[in-house]
Amino acid sequence: MDSEVASKPANLDHPLRLATFNCLHDLSHDDVLQHPIRHDAICQELAGLDADVIGLNEVTPSLLERVLREEWIRSNYTVSLVPDDDRCSHVSTMLSFGNVLLSKIPPSSVEYIPQPSGGRHSHVMSLCVCDPRGGQPHRVAVCSTHLTACPWLMEGRRKMQLEHLTLALLNSTADRDGTVAFDACIIMGDFNFHREAENTSIPEGWGEAPAVVALGETWDFGRNAMLAHYLPVRNIYNGLGLGMSFGWPSPMRLDRVLVHGSAFDCGLATARLFADLPIHERAKGRPPLPQTGKALWDAHRTIPWQEYLFQSDHFGIFVELPLIG
Repeated sequence: MDSEVASKPANLDHPLRLATFNCLHDLSHDDVLQHPIRHDAICQELAGLDADVIGLNEVTPSLLERVLREEWIRSNYTVSLVPDDDRCSHVSTMLSFGNVLLSKIPPSSVEYIPQPSGGRHSHVMSLCVCDPRGGQPHRVAVCSTHLTACPWLMEGRRKMQLEHLTLALLNSTADRDGTVAFDACIIMGDFNFHREAENTSIPEGWGEAPAVVALGETWDFGRNAMLAHYLPVRNIYNGLGLGMSFGWPSPMRLDRVLVHGSAFDCGLATARLFADLPIHERAKGRPPLPQTGKALWDAHRTIPWQEYLFQSDHFGIFVELPLIG
């Protein structure tokens, strides 16, 4: 979907502020995940970031409607899709769950890139920004994506999906006549890289900001108390209830931010995690349940939400990318 929303560069007198967050869909486990409470907490968390662009994963129509009720979003952000708009009706977010982009910088275009063998659309906004102190404007593509989950078996599919997406972005243009290419492309979201060895799936020319890498894991059984209650007692991530030698290692750095191009100085980027604390005061300082054993079985889905609920099973990433003047 192309829309000529912005016609001149936006002055950016600070580093580009990006946030990416997998919200965890609300299609099941209502009693455990307390979706209305989580959605309120997510909106409050996002409001405090003051991000230029926010990328969200696993957004359902109900969460989208909740987000769009926020006055700070309605007043300041362009959203990559809205309910009841025929141009958005085919997008996976409106059909089940998927991605959403919100930008404080008016985009010159919005696109949906279908994901091969996954069913979801990656959302892309084309932005034009410049340093008010001088220099040429930069055409920047910002993308929110969510690659297929599952360890081992889907590593090849994730690699193929990332190759497809990066090629689509590099071959894309900001103008209909094809004359203006992007100076930089940014892909952020839940890559579902279960092993650091999957970094070999990142195409040449794309890289991560060191500050984001230094944050470490965004999915952590030892830090997120909700995982022990949200996941079934027997599942691959806790050793099928048999022990850690049978399970998938936790924690994992599932969420990533990739950058291509020369518009930003990734070496000077700063980053932090967000939504990495429990929602209610009663849960703060309370150790999570173990991944296996009697303590997990005894307490699994039996204690009140105030003692374990987080905004999501993922932590969010907030990164500031300085423009190269």
